[in-house]
Formats: sequence, C-alpha cells, structure tokens
Amino acid sequence: MSKSTKISSDNSASTSPGQRSGSGLGRAIRLLDLIVSEGPVRFAELVELTGIPKATLHRLLNELADERLIQLDERSLTWSSGYRILEMANRIWTRSDIRVLAQDQLLALNALSGETVQIGVQADTHVVVIDHVESSRSVRHSIIVGTRVPVYCTGMGKVLLAWCDDEQQRDIIDRISFARFTPNTITDKQALLKELSEVSQRGYAVDAEERYLGSLCIAAPVVDSTGQAIAGLSITAPTFRTSEKTLDSWREALVSAAAEISRRLAPRTGPVSGVSH
Repeated sequence: MSKSTKISSDNSASTSPGQRSGSGLGRAIRLLDLIVSEGPVRFAELVELTGIPKATLHRLLNELADERLIQLDERSLTWSSGYRILEMANRIWTRSDIRVLAQDQLLALNALSGETVQIGVQADTHVVVIDHVESSRSVRHSIIVGTRVPVYCTGMGKVLLAWCDDEQQRDIIDRISFARFTPNTITDKQALLKELSEVSQRGYAVDAEERYLGSLCIAAPVVDSTGQAIAGLSITAPTFRTSEKTLDSWREALVSAAAEISRRLAPRTGPVSGVSH
C-alpha cells in the first residue's frame, strides 16, 4: 500500500495538518507522527502528504531535528525518526517494569530496616512515588502511590537530579520554585548545586528533615546504561527512633538494592556500568 493511500484511508488524516489547525505545535506533532509511521520520506513526499507550505515545513523539520526527534539521511535525502524517540519510548517501557522488578528489593529493605521504603521517578521538578512498602509500626512515614514531592528537598529527588546530564539538571533547577518547608529546607540554586555535588561524590542522598520535620530519609539512584538515574529508591523513618548513624547502617543494603534493580533493567536500557557520577 502506498504512503498516499495509507494517509487518505484515515479519516482523521484526510485533511492536511495545516488545514486542521493553525497551531505550530499541532503541526509539528502530526508531522512527527507521519515521519515515525511512514518514514523514511523525502521532503517532496512530506509536502504532498501534509499540505504544509514548504517554508513552514523546512522550519518544522529543522526544529524537530534540533531536538533529535527526527534525522536526515544525507545520502538518500530522506527523513526518519530520531534516536530520542527510542529513548523516550524506552523510558516509558522501563518505568512500567520498575515496580515489578523492584518489588522484592523494597520488601527486603523494609524487612531490614522496619521502615517505609519507596521508589519514585522524576516528573519535571517533582518526584512521583510509583511504589512503596510501609512500615508496620504504629508511627511511620506514610505516603500513597502517585504522591508528588519536590526534587530539591527529598532524598529521591536529589539522587534523580545528581544523576542526570548537566543540561537537564540546569534546566530543571532553573524552573524550581523554591519554598521553605522546614528550617532545613534548601531554598536556593547554589546551595542545591553544592548539595548535588556532594550527593554525586558519595553515591547516595540524605534528607535530614528537609521536607518534613521529624522525618529522615536516605536514597540511592537506579540508573540506566548511560549512568543517568531513572528512579530513586529510599528508606524513610521518624527521627525519634532513627539517627543519621542508623541511616548509614542501611546505606550499603540500599545502594546494593538500587544497583540490583539497575542490573535487572539492563536488558531494556543496556548494560549498567555503575552509579559513579
């Protein structure tokens, strides 16, 4: 079946992107979808299939290429999907598997510490908890799956920031709206950058009553094949029965558990070289 036949057979595609919406974002998304599903395609084919004016099409293609969402084959002069599409798809796939692959490690850390263990992923300037095992004690750190917490004052958030590339880290930090939750909360960019450097060097993060008074947390990164964090794993406990020395006694097991989850994710992200940063 030819490309033109495929496009015309879809009622939603029977009108060109330019006719359906004047939105530049809408055009770019539909153009990207077309290239992913039909590529590799030549510029002339894209003009015919989309109805987008040539000058506008050139601009959209260049913008998508700058973001590594599409790429141009200089020999055949055809456009196809870029590596960033695969990276994004891989992250979605990986996150859907983390809960299953991490479950026994969460249970083991809970049994070791007697405290609440949780795993979360980054969502822009926040961390979203995707799974947890709560302490069975009457006084405990209690949190529900789906809870969003800031990256700058939580253990999981700090490891996620410390183990991401410099450009992404700067972009996220620039968009943080710092707020003071406790007297220990980090409230400015330079203090956070200093903290992240220390976290990166020691291989784990500590939240010493930075988000909640009366709560201590230690966290380690779950990383992909590039060494970037794709999740944070943490143990959280109340201060009245926990000290930083107690946190440190859990450190080795926590870091090992995070490394084991990283290893299990390796078939999806590639071989893991370690968590040094």
